[in-house]
Amino acid sequence: MALLLVLVMGCATSRPVPPADLSNPGWTIQNGQAVWKTGSSELAGELIFAKQTDGSSAIQFIKTPLPLVSAQTRGNRWTITFVADNRTVSGKGAPPPQLLWLHLASAFGGASPTHPLTFRHETNGSWRLENAANGESIAGFLNP
Repeated sequence: MALLLVLVMGCATSRPVPPADLSNPGWTIQNGQAVWKTGSSELAGELIFAKQTDGSSAIQFIKTPLPLVSAQTRGNRWTITFVADNRTVSGKGAPPPQLLWLHLASAFGGASPTHPLTFRHETNGSWRLENAANGESIAGFLNP
């Protein structure tokens, strides 16, 4: 039990990834729309995805006028902020599957997520990332 507590606290106490400055050279930014489904609720909003030539990424899910989720990766570090809850979680290594937004950037890059996550591209250009263990999903599209 103590080991589990140390592991959980290790993720929660890691230094957050510094905010990305998307105006710096090397960032590619795409905009689109997404639907985030958790349990019986669905939220539709704008999706902003940015990737850096060094592999860093930044994602924002916005329900106008406020961002709801902001997620960043840099190297093996990651940070996710749930703005409405005023909650930020940071860690190193692979993020847990429960933090679905952090897996989106690697899925966009062609990496296959590990079980229980699945990612698929649809023929109409849309995509879907789903956690089979809890039914949470993010589906949407990005403009080229």
